Amino acid sequence: MPKADNERLIYCRVMTAILRGEGTLAQLQKPGFADAGDLNRALLQQWCYGVCRWFHRLDGTAKILLEKPLRNKDLDVYCLILLGLYQLSFMQTPDHAVINEAVVAVDALNKPWAKGLVNGVLREAQRRRVELDTLAETDYSRWYSHPDWLLSRIKKDWPSNYRDILEANNVQAPMTLRVNQLRTDRESFISMLAEAGIAAHAGTLADTAVVLDKAMPVREIPGFAEGLASVQDEASQLVSQILPLEPGLGVLDACAAPGGKTCALLEAQPGLDLLAIDNDDGRLGRARENLDRLQLAAKVEHADILQQNAAISRHFERILLDVPCSGTGVIRRHPDIKVLRSPAEVSALKEKQHALLRAAWPLLETGGYLLYSTCSVLREENELQIMAFLEETNEAKIELLEFMGNSAGKSGLQLFPRNGSHDGFYYALLRKY
Repeated sequence: MPKADNERLIYCRVMTAILRGEGTLAQLQKPGFADAGDLNRALLQQWCYGVCRWFHRLDGTAKILLEKPLRNKDLDVYCLILLGLYQLSFMQTPDHAVINEAVVAVDALNKPWAKGLVNGVLREAQRRRVELDTLAETDYSRWYSHPDWLLSRIKKDWPSNYRDILEANNVQAPMTLRVNQLRTDRESFISMLAEAGIAAHAGTLADTAVVLDKAMPVREIPGFAEGLASVQDEASQLVSQILPLEPGLGVLDACAAPGGKTCALLEAQPGLDLLAIDNDDGRLGRARENLDRLQLAAKVEHADILQQNAAISRHFERILLDVPCSGTGVIRRHPDIKVLRSPAEVSALKEKQHALLRAAWPLLETGGYLLYSTCSVLREENELQIMAFLEETNEAKIELLEFMGNSAGKSGLQLFPRNGSHDGFYYALLRKY
């Protein structure tokens, strides 16, 4: 099988599985790309992430160019068309190469009848490029490549910022590291990177953040294996600056896996008596690995805060509640969210978030702090969720967060994704009286 055919066949398998709801891109790419070499794997990742990122624009264009929808059993052919459209619009591959390789790749799908179809659709897209782009500009859902329901909610929640959010969602996020300040300092770490020929700069929010100019495998980062740094978005790193910490405090990280925030708390204050729990034992394995690499100590237990469990039959002075959410603040890292997420899922997540708040609150000591966080930009998961909880909980009060010169009071701290910088994130610090 020719190289190009093999690459596109792997892409079609992964992308078809995504569109059929058989898993996320993160879940499918590792086994899906197993047969590809390092270089091919990078190209496959670019294709899959790119098609997901621009799916709604590509899908709208394909539907205009196809005389009738393809059958469900021919979804792989449709994915091949989407890839061709993506390459024509967003990659530097010559048009003739895109079209020729797509047509040849049909043989890998064992569907020779589709050669004429794929050839015709892509040549028509090439010929009508300006017209199709003009049509897309009139439909924000297509132009910004977001599903209608999500675009509408972001626009309703943030009428002054929604276009900036949509645009940021379509730009690849930087690779950001959290410097382990128990082992080194940020300036020294940046200097060490520079000596290794790696360009990087300090973050603008978290005092532990280092942003790499170019992403790279962690195995190539000096000091990573020795625990000098971890990969973590800058907004996520703020947990250790917002939650008040002191030596000896009992801390519960209630939704801990894969352990990034657990480790950030311990790096900021290694004297914490910290219990990290999660209902996903498989993902807790990564938390244990991170703790070992960073030489940090915490008790890690497979437990669900929504159920009675001996591991959490005590009270804590601090609770971190980083709840499951829509992920709408990290779409640029996980563009398949735009393809897979549904309004029904957001509603279910909102109910679970409320249940987690209600379950965690009785475990908090009087005078203690609970930090609620999400990687969402939707108000229903964030400030509206917190305001509803405050209305039904007399002993709860939201704390004013003076951060970066900005006061975030009743609404908590909402960050939007920012090009070249942090993800979208939300924090609310609650105190029990």
